[in-house]
Amino acid sequence: MAWIKRNLLFVVGLAVAGLFLLAAGFYFYQSWDGAQTAYGDLQTKTSALDAIVAADPFPNPENLKQVKEEQQRVEDFKKAARERFGVQAKPEGLDNAAFKGLLESRLAGLVREAEKTGVKLPDKYDFTFGEQRKVLQIPDKALVPLVLHLDDITGLCRILYSARVHSLVSIKRTTVGTNDSNSSTDFLLAKKVTTNAVTGAAIYPYEISFQGFSSELSAVLAGLKDAPASYNIKTLNVERGVAADSSASSVPMTGVGLPGGVSPSMAARYGVGPYARMQQPAVAATPTRPNEPVLEPKLLRVTIGLDIVKLTTPAASTGTNAASAAPVKTTGQ
Repeated sequence: MAWIKRNLLFVVGLAVAGLFLLAAGFYFYQSWDGAQTAYGDLQTKTSALDAIVAADPFPNPENLKQVKEEQQRVEDFKKAARERFGVQAKPEGLDNAAFKGLLESRLAGLVREAEKTGVKLPDKYDFTFGEQRKVLQIPDKALVPLVLHLDDITGLCRILYSARVHSLVSIKRTTVGTNDSNSSTDFLLAKKVTTNAVTGAAIYPYEISFQGFSSELSAVLAGLKDAPASYNIKTLNVERGVAADSSASSVPMTGVGLPGGVSPSMAARYGVGPYARMQQPAVAATPTRPNEPVLEPKLLRVTIGLDIVKLTTPAASTGTNAASAAPVKTTGQ
């Protein structure tokens, strides 16, 4: 004890030095553990670099140039693919009054065209826009999508009219907002409008159902194929159609009162005007030679599920006149 008292400063310095040595040892231990972790990361990155260096092709300037050329080819392909799609101008500044006027004018025109071409429509058919005709106010955000749907349906109807189908059974589209009833049979409830991630093209699903003969089915398919817009047929279902009433009528076979100057024979065949019930019972065809096949035309009910692939351009106009913005080419407006 006497020695410690005489050398107190030395003992205190020795104790402090010991504490510093313990702290240094603890710090070294922690640093060693971190160094080992860093060394492991270095080894992992070194292995990844070795794999890149040993890869075929090696990322040398020549190969990087080829990569850039491939990227340019992809961009050129996307540009060419976009040019094949129908382009539809998106109206701007559309209000309820302008939309209501456009809707009523377009639907009335579709009904007149159906009468002119002798195509039967369902009774008081609204072309999937029954809810919009009933309500007084439509949300502003739903107006533009509804106009796009209206243009698409106009184009599909005109293809059916050009093919002179016997009758239009139904058209189905995707819903827009809350104005479209989920219980209605006018909508494809399981489908939605989507956008292609590569080209940015919008994909609009539709389903059309009509009655006609095989020649008219062929004409509809040809119309879809030759249309400027991109129609992608997904499903095609053909079944026996509903036969027209073949009971006789006492109405004389004259052309008076027929829409569009349709001939009496065509009116009787498709059930137009006063000749809706003048179709005569079908006479079974008989072969003229033994074992000769007999082809008897039958009314068919055709249901086609399709997608309309198109690009949407920026707003073409402003104000209430936006309702008459140029639609997709198929509508032929």
